[in-house]
Amino acid sequence: MNFNLKNSNGTAIQRLKPWTINKVKFDGIDFKKGTAASGNDWQAIQFKFKGAEGTFEHMVFCPGAEGDKRATGTTGGRDWEMPSQMETLQHTIAHVLKVLNEKGLEKLSGIELELPKDFEKLYQYLKKVLDPVVGKETELKLIGNNKGYASVPFFISINKDSKESYISNNWLGENLAFTANEITRKQKASAVKPETPEVTDNSTDDLNLDDDEFDI
Repeated sequence: MNFNLKNSNGTAIQRLKPWTINKVKFDGIDFKKGTAASGNDWQAIQFKFKGAEGTFEHMVFCPGAEGDKRATGTTGGRDWEMPSQMETLQHTIAHVLKVLNEKGLEKLSGIELELPKDFEKLYQYLKKVLDPVVGKETELKLIGNNKGYASVPFFISINKDSKESYISNNWLGENLAFTANEITRKQKASAVKPETPEVTDNSTDDLNLDDDEFDI
């Protein structure tokens, strides 16, 4: 039995670029888990998309023990409030299902789960309603995160009066467009030459909570 590495060439994975709106096909979901540098275990659901110019994956993480609490603070004399991890998870799933399988959204809307214990069960429910629409075409809007890599925009706002969170910036669906703030940031980004190559995977480091990602 002969061993050689002559035919072991790898294939580069082309990633979709930041600050683009792309025609894509939904490419399924995966369950991910691991351990962060801090030593904390994490779980996530990864939504995958594939277009003519490359691929993109978006991960939404399982809320932690205090995942229903919102982060608050003050920047430049202005108070701000961020949606909780639980709200981010719920709105991400709702947004994806609304675009890809609205009947699936209706089926899952009455399901009650205890997180983080039932997070993998949530993944199984999602997989069941999303597997039938693998290959469905739609549009995907990507901005650049604080490292210059492609990322979905911050898309959840909080009503100042009712304090309820809601989807305010579609990143999946038809007839997508950049907001005025995103156009300004896109112009600034185009004037800056990247210093590092694009990464080829998603990790917790891709989470972007910069002040200029949302209106406060």
